[in-house]
Amino acid sequence: MAKLRAINKSEFAKKSWQRTQNYLYSGKDAACPLSAPEIPRAMMSMPIAFLCTDEEYSIVAVQGLQPETNFYVNADGKWQGAYIPAAYRAYPFVLAKNEAEDEQMILCINEESGLLTEDDSAVPFFGEDGELSPAVSEIIEFLSKVNAGLQTSARLCKTLLEHELFKPWKLEVQLEEGTKRVGGLFCIDEAALNTLSDETFVELRQSGALPIIYCQLLSMQRISELAQFAQAKSKAESMLTPSKELNFDGVNMDGNISFENL
Repeated sequence: MAKLRAINKSEFAKKSWQRTQNYLYSGKDAACPLSAPEIPRAMMSMPIAFLCTDEEYSIVAVQGLQPETNFYVNADGKWQGAYIPAAYRAYPFVLAKNEAEDEQMILCINEESGLLTEDDSAVPFFGEDGELSPAVSEIIEFLSKVNAGLQTSARLCKTLLEHELFKPWKLEVQLEEGTKRVGGLFCIDEAALNTLSDETFVELRQSGALPIIYCQLLSMQRISELAQFAQAKSKAESMLTPSKELNFDGVNMDGNISFENL
């Protein structure tokens, strides 16, 4: 878990931060949460699925075919896909709840990012007037929008669950070493969707759930592109270590790969 530190004037008035030059920090993210507004763009280049944690569903971009693997990031940290999830675009910052102040959202920085500095050439947290710098203010505004979108995603998932529109995604991916079954992901139950009454369908439309439904269904074909990234990464690694094959840590003896308990 990231070590977060709240941004405050007393501690950060003379500190600065550097913008990250790569996405290596996301290299172990097999899935990434998606906010509702970004889903139409994400579905154009990434498979979208649902995860269930503690009986609550969330919308995620599928980035790996095994735990702790993100095939969209190459060995140099370059993002290879056409879309970068919003959750990564404000790194090393996040908004976190301040339990001491009625769970108000506060801006925090990941201290383990290595991007916190006192270098004058870096981006300052505060200006000479003592106010937040324009760059930090923009990040707060951006993260606030992302957070609101994630709350919308959570609300829409509750609506889909109420209408029993989730089902396990029985996903099989063909790789060089054979067919791999990926478990723990959920998708829209299209058969259940088609049997809904007209009244319920209108209710879904009014709730804003329909775009999520169709984006998820259409995005499922992108899994083949993800498998291609997997093969490309495997070949790149084999060039460095010829004896190394694509490593599926956590794969059960029956060949299953699970996204449960991420």
